[in-house]
Amino acid sequence: MNVLKKDSRNPIYRLPIYGAAADIKLGAFLKRGPTPATDNGMLIKASGASAIPDVIGRIGEGLDYSVDGETLIAGTAFVTKLVTLAQPFNVFRVEYDLTSLITCTQAVSTTTMTVSSLEDNIDAHFQYVMGGTGIGQTNYAVASASGACTLKAAYGTALDTSSTFIKILPRFHQLLSLNSDGTKIASQAAAGAIKGIVIDTIIERNSDGGRQMDPTKHAALTGLNGARSLRFYADITIRDTIPYSVD
Repeated sequence: MNVLKKDSRNPIYRLPIYGAAADIKLGAFLKRGPTPATDNGMLIKASGASAIPDVIGRIGEGLDYSVDGETLIAGTAFVTKLVTLAQPFNVFRVEYDLTSLITCTQAVSTTTMTVSSLEDNIDAHFQYVMGGTGIGQTNYAVASASGACTLKAAYGTALDTSSTFIKILPRFHQLLSLNSDGTKIASQAAAGAIKGIVIDTIIERNSDGGRQMDPTKHAALTGLNGARSLRFYADITIRDTIPYSVD
């Protein structure tokens, strides 16, 4: 396996890659996938002579499409490669607040989920049902529009208006919310207003050290409310800071 020499200044992550059914060469620069329902929550090749917004880093392993395949928004394939982040910025691991909840506004018995004011373009986000009917389940959204999303599969136990859940943001999402203490990521149906970016997403059960969330493995978990301990995290960086204001 060919890997770029590590730059000690910049962190290296294993992140989901989409090549549009084509190879990506070792050393190619990567950017945040900008297209909902196609490459949201993934990295794609950055190339050409025009402006390239939101470059994340450089791939440290080539993507051989015929061998590796690629990450798919449907949640049926999750292919990651080593990526050296483009800047030596701080990445913070921040826990999701399990007391900051969204209430279901309609029953959810199929793959269609309607939630009042749900933000647009959060394809590839996960959900965890924290309370009410269907407690302890996860799901994954393959598509989204303002006020609704399409799930990878129907919840095993249908949800109703007693159900509450947290919204686990998709990778490379650029709007966040924090809880009132400023210590954890808060959930709300609408988009947050803090300019940051999610680098990765982690689930930790029974103090197992944490696992990268993967829609082929973590989209239909059940019984998590019975775990001895359960936490969800996002590795994030803040874009709007004193020396690097994006306002």
